[in-house]
Amino acid sequence: MNSGLLQGRTALITGAAGAIGSAIARGFAAARAKLCLIDIDGDRLARVAAELKAARGDDAVLELVSDVRDAPAARHCVEQAAQQFEGVDILVNNAGVTRIGRIDELEDSHIDEIIDTDLKAYFYYAREFVRQAKNRQAPGVILIVSSKNGLEGASEKSLYSAAKSGEIAMARALARELGPFGIRVNVICPDAVHKGSKLWERGGHYSLATAKRYNITEDEIPEYYRKRCALKTSIEPEDVANAALFLCTEQSAKITGAVLTVDGGVAFAR
Repeated sequence: MNSGLLQGRTALITGAAGAIGSAIARGFAAARAKLCLIDIDGDRLARVAAELKAARGDDAVLELVSDVRDAPAARHCVEQAAQQFEGVDILVNNAGVTRIGRIDELEDSHIDEIIDTDLKAYFYYAREFVRQAKNRQAPGVILIVSSKNGLEGASEKSLYSAAKSGEIAMARALARELGPFGIRVNVICPDAVHKGSKLWERGGHYSLATAKRYNITEDEIPEYYRKRCALKTSIEPEDVANAALFLCTEQSAKITGAVLTVDGGVAFAR
């Protein structure tokens, strides 16, 4: 059904080795896009890249191990992808980190990590993407993977909520700024995605802190999230990937500055 929707297009995806990023990459590969995959985790990235090269061919997939917080590295990654594939048509800003903690418990290092990863890095990649798009005089798409917490602040997640809200504000502003150049900018706000997520590994900070916040066990977390949404369903990586594919193809050619929630109908995010 999705075959050929991105034929002739190149997409650069940050955080491509994670649950959501790899699902988007698979969806784009099935739609015949060429891919530049960026992630800081070289081992996980290599596995995802090998899978996609087997499906699309070695010449259709470029993987680059990089820290998105490094501005010169962002420039290098976009330039390398643009050189190899004769331009980058789609940017998916997806890499992210989060932390649960009360405001008085946050260290300077926590603040720097989240703001640098979830906000500044999104600007870095958007800037370099736009520079090469304007140089080519080519239209394009920027997709930002934000979070439900970008729309509704959550207790003990003030820093993450602020960064994710900033991503949405950035996207809406860029949609206005870049529209005259044929560059569309949209946002996806998913609820929690547990399947395949390193963030939700049992015994990790985020899983333990979430269980404590809701007074449940770690094993009860997926069911808690499933029950709190209107559709009583779990959000899978593929659900986010399907939304991403829609917003990055000609099916949404007249949509920009939009925020699409993929959350099963959560009235609020706590």
